Amino acid sequence: MFRLPVSQLAVELRPYTGAEDVLLLESRDHEVRRSLALVHRLAQRCDGEALDAGSLPLPDVEALLLELRRTLLGDVLHAKADCPARECGERTDIAFSIGDYLAHHRPRVPRNKLVRKESGWFGLPQSDVEFRLVTAGDLIEAIDSANPKSALAQRTIRPASVSRNDVNRVQRIMDSLSPSLSQEVQKKCAKCGEWVRLFFNVHSYVQRELAFEAAFLYQDVHVLATRYHWSEEKILSLPRARRLQYAEMALAAGGVN
Repeated sequence: MFRLPVSQLAVELRPYTGAEDVLLLESRDHEVRRSLALVHRLAQRCDGEALDAGSLPLPDVEALLLELRRTLLGDVLHAKADCPARECGERTDIAFSIGDYLAHHRPRVPRNKLVRKESGWFGLPQSDVEFRLVTAGDLIEAIDSANPKSALAQRTIRPASVSRNDVNRVQRIMDSLSPSLSQEVQKKCAKCGEWVRLFFNVHSYVQRELAFEAAFLYQDVHVLATRYHWSEEKILSLPRARRLQYAEMALAAGGVN
């Protein structure tokens, strides 16, 4: 079981299969759409209710991706960046624990009390300004607009005539209640002591790692289909670890018949 940081829903992950590998290898959708597709395929609520991935706050989707990565490949993430100091340029490995990262970016309740409204809406005290948290579905709808930031504000803040100061105030509260997990990470350069900074995009990082791990999917399908005469559908439905084990055994036994 895994509890989502913002909505606090208890969820669990279904086994990761070759069908998800195909999604990452062949889909040309925007990375957030691919993330939602993965969540839709793999995540389920522990209470038996249907999980609407598009209605989840975006950090919950990012947290699910990180939990998937931890389940398949382990807790420690590695990224590399060059030191920005002109006289240095040392290649730096920035490594951190998924568990620690989630704890560091956990939601925080703002100091000012909020007025709870209907269906996830909040009201600012002594004000007619209301807002709700940005969902993954909101981001999908705003991606193709000319000004995504403005489009998100129009969908999640009311009334339409809200002042710029109130918009900024609301967005600070949103960042506290629902902090993005795609953030800058940093580490001091071991050679010169300069801070090395890198923007960590959860969606692209996790998808790139999983797609790299899926590089031999088509070979696995070919080997298993040829040796055991299984259908592609059956092979792709196997949990990833089991498919890899079968493919390794088939190759060790002499490859294909």
